[in-house]
Amino acid sequence: MIGLNEKDMEAVVRTYDLKDFYYPTLFPLKETNFLTWKMLEAQAGLKIAADLVSRGATIPRKTREAISRIQGDIPKISISREKLEDELTEYDIMVAMAGNNPDLKALVEFWAEDTKYCWDGIAARAEWIALKQISLGKVKFTNSNNAAIVTEYDVDYQIPSNQKIGVDTSYASGTAGKPFTKDFKAALQIGKSIGANYKFAFMSLDTFTTFANQEEVYKRCASFVQNMANTQDAPNLETVNAYLSKQSQIFRGLQIVVIDQDITLELADGSRITENPLEENVILFSESKVLGNTYWKRPIDLKLEGSAAIKALNGHTLIKKYSEESPVKEVTEGIANLFPAWNLAGRSVLMQIDATSWNKN
Repeated sequence: MIGLNEKDMEAVVRTYDLKDFYYPTLFPLKETNFLTWKMLEAQAGLKIAADLVSRGATIPRKTREAISRIQGDIPKISISREKLEDELTEYDIMVAMAGNNPDLKALVEFWAEDTKYCWDGIAARAEWIALKQISLGKVKFTNSNNAAIVTEYDVDYQIPSNQKIGVDTSYASGTAGKPFTKDFKAALQIGKSIGANYKFAFMSLDTFTTFANQEEVYKRCASFVQNMANTQDAPNLETVNAYLSKQSQIFRGLQIVVIDQDITLELADGSRITENPLEENVILFSESKVLGNTYWKRPIDLKLEGSAAIKALNGHTLIKKYSEESPVKEVTEGIANLFPAWNLAGRSVLMQIDATSWNKN
Protein backbone atom coordinates (compact mmCIF):
# COMPACT_ATOMS: atom_id res chain seq x y z
CA MET A 1 0.00 0.00 0.00
CA ILE A 2 1.17 3.52 -0.80
CA GLY A 3 2.88 5.13 2.20
CA LEU A 4 2.95 1.96 4.30
CA ASN A 5 6.31 0.89 5.65
CA GLU A 6 7.60 -1.57 8.23
CA LYS A 7 8.31 1.09 10.84
CA ASP A 8 4.76 2.44 10.70
CA MET A 9 3.18 -1.01 10.82
CA GLU A 10 5.36 -2.06 13.75
CA ALA A 11 4.34 1.07 15.68
CA VAL A 12 0.66 0.18 15.19
CA VAL A 13 0.98 -3.56 15.85
CA ARG A 14 2.85 -2.92 19.10
CA THR A 15 -0.19 -1.07 20.45
CA TYR A 16 -2.20 -4.32 20.39
CA ASP A 17 -2.58 -6.19 23.68
CA LEU A 18 -4.21 -9.31 25.12
CA LYS A 19 -6.40 -7.70 27.78
CA ASP A 20 -9.57 -9.25 26.36
CA PHE A 21 -8.20 -12.78 26.74
CA TYR A 22 -7.77 -15.07 29.74
CA TYR A 23 -4.98 -17.33 28.51
CA PRO A 24 -2.01 -14.96 29.10
CA THR A 25 -2.95 -14.91 32.81
CA LEU A 26 -3.80 -18.60 33.09
CA PHE A 27 -0.84 -19.61 30.92
CA PRO A 28 1.85 -16.87 31.05
CA LEU A 29 3.94 -16.57 27.89
CA LYS A 30 7.26 -18.42 27.82
CA GLU A 31 9.53 -18.26 24.78
CA THR A 32 11.34 -21.42 23.74
CA ASN A 33 14.01 -22.23 21.15
CA PHE A 34 12.31 -25.42 20.01
CA LEU A 35 9.03 -26.40 18.39
CA THR A 36 8.16 -28.62 21.36
CA TRP A 37 6.93 -28.04 24.88
CA LYS A 38 8.01 -30.17 27.82
CA MET A 39 7.09 -30.00 31.49
CA LEU A 40 7.73 -32.11 34.55
CA GLU A 41 4.71 -33.05 36.62
CA ALA A 42 5.05 -34.48 40.13
CA GLN A 43 2.64 -35.34 42.91
CA ALA A 44 4.11 -32.65 45.14
CA GLY A 45 2.43 -31.67 48.35
CA LEU A 46 1.97 -35.12 49.87
CA LYS A 47 3.16 -35.13 53.49
CA ILE A 48 4.67 -38.59 54.04
CA ALA A 49 5.07 -39.38 57.74
CA ALA A 50 8.29 -40.78 59.14
CA ASP A 51 8.33 -44.19 60.84
CA LEU A 52 9.20 -45.10 64.40
CA VAL A 53 12.10 -47.54 64.37
CA SER A 54 14.26 -49.29 66.91
CA ARG A 55 17.64 -47.74 67.50
CA GLY A 56 20.23 -49.57 65.50
CA ALA A 57 17.64 -50.87 63.02
CA THR A 58 17.63 -50.18 59.28
CA ILE A 59 15.53 -47.15 58.35
CA PRO A 60 12.76 -48.10 55.87
CA ARG A 61 13.17 -46.48 52.44
CA LYS A 62 10.16 -44.55 51.18
CA THR A 63 8.98 -44.56 47.59
CA ARG A 64 10.10 -41.49 45.67
CA GLU A 65 7.18 -39.59 44.13
CA ALA A 66 6.77 -40.45 40.48
CA ILE A 67 7.70 -37.68 38.10
CA SER A 68 6.27 -37.85 34.64
CA ARG A 69 7.10 -35.76 31.62
CA ILE A 70 4.23 -34.27 29.68
CA GLN A 71 5.18 -32.96 26.30
CA GLY A 72 3.97 -32.19 22.82
CA ASP A 73 4.66 -30.25 19.65
CA ILE A 74 4.04 -26.54 19.22
CA PRO A 75 1.66 -26.03 16.29
CA LYS A 76 1.74 -23.24 13.76
CA ILE A 77 -1.34 -21.03 14.10
CA SER A 78 -2.12 -18.75 11.18
CA ILE A 79 -4.84 -16.55 9.73
CA SER A 80 -4.95 -14.36 6.65
CA ARG A 81 -7.11 -11.67 5.10
CA GLU A 82 -7.02 -9.99 1.70
CA LYS A 83 -7.79 -6.61 0.24
CA LEU A 84 -8.78 -7.06 -3.40
CA GLU A 85 -8.52 -4.74 -6.40
CA ASP A 86 -11.61 -2.64 -5.64
CA GLU A 87 -10.53 -2.04 -2.05
CA LEU A 88 -6.99 -1.15 -3.10
CA THR A 89 -8.37 1.28 -5.67
CA GLU A 90 -10.41 2.89 -2.90
CA TYR A 91 -7.24 3.26 -0.86
CA ASP A 92 -5.44 4.84 -3.83
CA ILE A 93 -8.27 7.39 -4.12
CA MET A 94 -7.99 8.16 -0.40
CA VAL A 95 -4.25 8.82 -0.79
CA ALA A 96 -4.84 11.11 -3.80
CA MET A 97 -7.55 13.10 -1.99
CA ALA A 98 -5.31 13.52 1.04
CA GLY A 99 -2.81 15.48 -1.07
CA ASN A 100 0.18 16.96 0.70
CA ASN A 101 -1.64 17.14 4.02
CA PRO A 102 -3.11 13.67 4.42
CA ASP A 103 -5.43 12.60 7.17
CA LEU A 104 -3.11 9.85 8.33
CA LYS A 105 -5.66 8.45 10.75
CA ALA A 106 -8.04 7.45 7.97
CA LEU A 107 -5.26 5.86 5.92
CA VAL A 108 -3.85 3.94 8.87
CA GLU A 109 -7.29 2.70 9.91
CA PHE A 110 -7.82 1.37 6.40
CA TRP A 111 -4.74 -0.87 6.37
CA ALA A 112 -4.68 -1.55 10.12
CA GLU A 113 -8.16 -3.10 10.00
CA ASP A 114 -6.62 -6.32 8.66
CA THR A 115 -3.61 -6.31 10.99
CA LYS A 116 -5.89 -6.08 14.05
CA TYR A 117 -8.14 -8.78 12.62
CA CYS A 118 -5.17 -11.16 12.27
CA TRP A 119 -3.78 -10.27 15.71
CA ASP A 120 -7.13 -11.03 17.34
CA GLY A 121 -7.46 -14.23 15.32
CA ILE A 122 -4.23 -15.69 16.67
CA ALA A 123 -5.16 -14.75 20.25
CA ALA A 124 -8.66 -16.18 19.83
CA ARG A 125 -7.33 -19.59 18.77
CA ALA A 126 -4.85 -19.65 21.68
CA GLU A 127 -7.75 -18.81 23.99
CA TRP A 128 -9.88 -21.58 22.49
CA ILE A 129 -7.14 -24.17 23.03
CA ALA A 130 -6.45 -23.04 26.60
CA LEU A 131 -10.08 -22.99 27.76
CA LYS A 132 -11.17 -26.11 25.91
CA GLN A 133 -8.45 -28.30 27.41
CA ILE A 134 -8.89 -27.15 31.02
CA SER A 135 -12.56 -28.07 30.93
CA LEU A 136 -12.18 -31.44 29.20
CA GLY A 137 -8.69 -32.55 30.18
CA LYS A 138 -7.74 -32.75 26.52
CA VAL A 139 -7.99 -30.91 23.23
CA LYS A 140 -8.76 -32.55 19.90
CA PHE A 141 -8.74 -30.86 16.49
CA THR A 142 -11.43 -31.96 14.04
CA ASN A 143 -13.16 -30.52 10.99
CA SER A 144 -15.89 -29.26 13.32
CA ASN A 145 -13.53 -26.95 15.22
CA ASN A 146 -10.64 -26.29 12.81
CA ALA A 147 -10.50 -25.57 9.07
CA ALA A 148 -7.72 -28.15 8.67
CA ILE A 149 -7.47 -31.47 10.49
CA VAL A 150 -4.10 -31.67 12.26
CA THR A 151 -4.46 -34.57 14.66
CA GLU A 152 -0.73 -34.61 15.46
CA TYR A 153 -1.39 -31.72 17.82
CA ASP A 154 -4.13 -33.45 19.83
CA VAL A 155 -3.30 -33.54 23.54
CA ASP A 156 -4.78 -35.73 26.28
CA TYR A 157 -3.47 -34.97 29.77
CA GLN A 158 -4.58 -38.40 31.02
CA ILE A 159 -6.29 -37.05 34.13
CA PRO A 160 -7.08 -40.04 36.40
CA SER A 161 -10.69 -41.21 36.17
CA ASN A 162 -11.29 -40.60 39.88
CA GLN A 163 -10.46 -36.92 39.28
CA LYS A 164 -13.14 -36.54 36.59
CA ILE A 165 -16.42 -36.80 38.46
CA GLY A 166 -20.13 -36.02 38.40
CA VAL A 167 -22.32 -34.53 41.13
CA ASP A 168 -24.52 -36.06 43.79
CA THR A 169 -27.69 -34.69 42.15
CA SER A 170 -27.70 -33.25 38.62
CA TYR A 171 -28.15 -29.49 38.50
CA ALA A 172 -29.81 -29.78 35.09
CA SER A 173 -32.92 -31.48 36.45
CA GLY A 174 -34.05 -28.53 38.57
CA THR A 175 -32.80 -26.81 41.72
CA ALA A 176 -32.13 -29.82 43.94
CA GLY A 177 -28.35 -29.92 43.44
CA LYS A 178 -26.10 -30.06 46.51
CA PRO A 179 -23.05 -27.98 45.58
CA PHE A 180 -22.07 -27.03 49.13
CA THR A 181 -23.08 -30.03 51.22
CA LYS A 182 -21.96 -32.70 48.75
CA ASP A 183 -20.16 -31.73 45.57
CA PHE A 184 -17.58 -29.12 46.62
CA LYS A 185 -16.70 -31.24 49.64
CA ALA A 186 -16.17 -34.28 47.39
CA ALA A 187 -13.82 -32.34 45.09
CA LEU A 188 -11.84 -30.95 48.03
CA GLN A 189 -11.53 -34.43 49.51
CA ILE A 190 -10.12 -35.80 46.25
CA GLY A 191 -7.63 -32.96 46.22
CA LYS A 192 -6.64 -33.70 49.80
CA SER A 193 -5.98 -37.34 48.90
CA ILE A 194 -3.35 -36.29 46.32
CA GLY A 195 -1.88 -33.45 48.38
CA ALA A 196 -3.68 -30.64 46.52
CA ASN A 197 -5.48 -27.82 48.34
CA TYR A 198 -7.89 -26.32 45.85
CA LYS A 199 -8.24 -22.54 45.99
CA PHE A 200 -10.12 -21.87 42.75
CA ALA A 201 -13.18 -23.29 41.01
CA PHE A 202 -13.29 -22.19 37.36
CA MET A 203 -16.56 -22.22 35.46
CA SER A 204 -18.28 -20.48 32.55
CA LEU A 205 -20.91 -17.78 33.09
CA ASP A 206 -23.71 -20.15 32.01
CA THR A 207 -22.43 -22.82 34.39
CA PHE A 208 -22.35 -20.31 37.24
CA THR A 209 -25.95 -19.30 36.48
CA THR A 210 -27.03 -22.95 36.73
CA PHE A 211 -25.00 -23.36 39.93
CA ALA A 212 -26.39 -20.17 41.54
CA ASN A 213 -29.97 -21.22 40.82
CA GLN A 214 -29.69 -24.35 42.97
CA GLU A 215 -31.90 -23.95 46.04
CA GLU A 216 -29.07 -24.80 48.41
CA VAL A 217 -26.92 -21.99 46.97
CA TYR A 218 -29.40 -19.16 47.03
CA LYS A 219 -30.75 -20.08 50.46
CA ARG A 220 -27.32 -20.28 52.07
CA CYS A 221 -26.17 -17.07 50.41
CA ALA A 222 -29.35 -15.11 51.22
CA SER A 223 -29.64 -12.86 54.24
CA PHE A 224 -31.69 -13.82 57.33
CA VAL A 225 -34.46 -11.40 56.31
CA GLN A 226 -34.61 -12.80 52.78
CA ASN A 227 -34.90 -16.35 54.08
CA MET A 228 -37.64 -15.42 56.52
CA ALA A 229 -39.62 -13.65 53.79
CA ASN A 230 -38.79 -16.36 51.24
CA THR A 231 -37.63 -13.70 48.74
CA GLN A 232 -34.29 -15.18 47.74
CA ASP A 233 -32.84 -14.47 44.32
CA ALA A 234 -29.95 -16.28 42.69
CA PRO A 235 -26.83 -14.70 44.23
CA ASN A 236 -24.09 -13.00 42.25
CA LEU A 237 -20.46 -14.08 42.19
CA GLU A 238 -19.38 -11.71 44.95
CA THR A 239 -22.10 -12.99 47.30
CA VAL A 240 -21.20 -16.65 46.70
CA ASN A 241 -17.49 -16.02 47.23
CA ALA A 242 -18.25 -14.08 50.41
CA TYR A 243 -20.18 -17.11 51.71
CA LEU A 244 -17.31 -19.45 50.83
CA SER A 245 -14.89 -17.14 52.65
CA LYS A 246 -17.06 -17.17 55.79
CA GLN A 247 -17.06 -20.97 55.68
CA SER A 248 -13.30 -21.21 55.23
CA GLN A 249 -13.01 -24.03 57.76
CA ILE A 250 -15.16 -26.14 55.40
CA PHE A 251 -14.16 -24.87 51.97
CA ARG A 252 -10.53 -24.07 52.82
CA GLY A 253 -10.39 -20.70 51.09
CA LEU A 254 -11.99 -21.87 47.83
CA GLN A 255 -13.16 -19.08 45.49
CA ILE A 256 -15.12 -19.25 42.24
CA VAL A 257 -13.65 -17.76 39.05
CA VAL A 258 -16.14 -17.10 36.25
CA ILE A 259 -14.81 -17.08 32.69
CA ASP A 260 -17.06 -15.17 30.30
CA GLN A 261 -15.67 -15.51 26.80
CA ASP A 262 -17.00 -16.00 23.28
CA ILE A 263 -14.82 -17.23 20.44
CA THR A 264 -16.02 -17.54 16.83
CA LEU A 265 -14.64 -20.32 14.65
CA GLU A 266 -14.89 -20.12 10.86
CA LEU A 267 -14.69 -23.57 9.28
CA ALA A 268 -13.51 -24.70 5.86
CA ASP A 269 -17.01 -24.47 4.39
CA GLY A 270 -17.37 -20.85 5.53
CA SER A 271 -19.80 -21.65 8.34
CA ARG A 272 -19.24 -20.05 11.73
CA ILE A 273 -19.91 -21.14 15.28
CA THR A 274 -19.61 -18.96 18.37
CA GLU A 275 -19.08 -20.50 21.78
CA ASN A 276 -17.40 -20.18 25.13
CA PRO A 277 -14.56 -22.72 24.79
CA LEU A 278 -14.79 -23.42 28.52
CA GLU A 279 -17.13 -26.40 28.41
CA GLU A 280 -20.60 -25.71 29.79
CA ASN A 281 -21.66 -27.65 32.92
CA VAL A 282 -18.05 -28.31 33.97
CA ILE A 283 -16.21 -26.95 37.01
CA LEU A 284 -12.41 -27.09 37.24
CA PHE A 285 -10.92 -27.23 40.74
CA SER A 286 -7.33 -25.97 40.82
CA GLU A 287 -4.66 -25.04 43.33
CA SER A 288 -3.64 -21.95 41.40
CA LYS A 289 -4.88 -19.36 38.92
CA VAL A 290 -1.70 -19.99 36.93
CA LEU A 291 -2.22 -23.35 35.25
CA GLY A 292 0.88 -23.64 33.08
CA ASN A 293 2.67 -21.70 30.36
CA THR A 294 2.03 -20.64 26.78
CA TYR A 295 5.15 -21.88 25.02
CA TRP A 296 5.99 -19.97 21.85
CA LYS A 297 8.74 -19.72 19.26
CA ARG A 298 9.47 -16.90 16.82
CA PRO A 299 8.16 -17.71 13.32
CA ILE A 300 10.85 -18.57 10.75
CA ASP A 301 9.32 -15.88 8.50
CA LEU A 302 11.32 -13.29 10.45
CA LYS A 303 14.59 -14.77 9.15
CA LEU A 304 13.77 -15.00 5.45
CA GLU A 305 16.27 -12.94 3.47
CA GLY A 306 15.23 -10.92 0.46
CA SER A 307 11.56 -10.97 1.40
CA ALA A 308 9.44 -8.16 -0.04
CA ALA A 309 6.92 -8.53 2.79
CA ILE A 310 6.81 -6.03 5.63
CA LYS A 311 6.66 -7.62 9.07
CA ALA A 312 6.05 -6.69 12.70
CA LEU A 313 6.38 -8.95 15.75
CA ASN A 314 4.47 -8.27 18.96
CA GLY A 315 4.89 -10.94 21.62
CA HIS A 316 4.23 -14.33 20.07
CA THR A 317 2.43 -13.01 16.98
CA LEU A 318 3.99 -11.98 13.68
CA ILE A 319 1.95 -9.73 11.39
CA LYS A 320 3.04 -9.81 7.75
CA LYS A 321 1.85 -7.87 4.69
CA TYR A 322 2.71 -8.53 1.06
CA SER A 323 1.12 -8.06 -2.36
CA GLU A 324 0.30 -10.25 -5.32
CA GLU A 325 -0.03 -8.89 -8.85
CA SER A 326 -2.30 -11.35 -10.61
CA PRO A 327 -4.95 -11.01 -9.48
CA VAL A 328 -4.10 -7.80 -7.64
CA LYS A 329 -4.41 -8.20 -3.90
CA GLU A 330 -2.81 -7.12 -0.64
CA VAL A 331 -2.45 -10.00 1.83
CA THR A 332 -2.18 -9.69 5.59
CA GLU A 333 -1.18 -12.70 7.66
CA GLY A 334 -1.00 -13.43 11.37
CA ILE A 335 1.42 -16.23 12.29
CA ALA A 336 2.41 -17.74 15.62
CA ASN A 337 4.03 -20.90 16.91
CA LEU A 338 2.42 -21.43 20.30
CA PHE A 339 0.70 -23.83 22.65
CA PRO A 340 -0.74 -23.24 26.16
CA ALA A 341 0.45 -26.29 28.11
CA TRP A 342 -1.42 -27.28 31.29
CA ASN A 343 1.07 -28.20 33.99
CA LEU A 344 -1.47 -28.74 36.80
CA ALA A 345 -3.75 -31.13 34.91
CA GLY A 346 -2.81 -34.21 36.95
CA ARG A 347 -3.41 -32.35 40.22
CA SER A 348 -6.83 -30.97 39.30
CA VAL A 349 -10.43 -32.16 39.48
CA LEU A 350 -13.02 -31.77 36.73
CA MET A 351 -16.65 -31.93 37.87
CA GLN A 352 -19.61 -32.32 35.52
CA ILE A 353 -22.70 -30.75 37.08
CA ASP A 354 -25.37 -32.08 34.70
CA ALA A 355 -24.61 -35.74 35.40
CA THR A 356 -23.84 -37.97 38.37
CA SER A 357 -20.72 -39.33 36.66
CA TRP A 358 -18.31 -37.90 34.10
CA ASN A 359 -19.46 -38.61 30.54
CA LYS A 360 -17.83 -35.83 28.50
CA ASN A 361 -15.95 -36.96 25.38
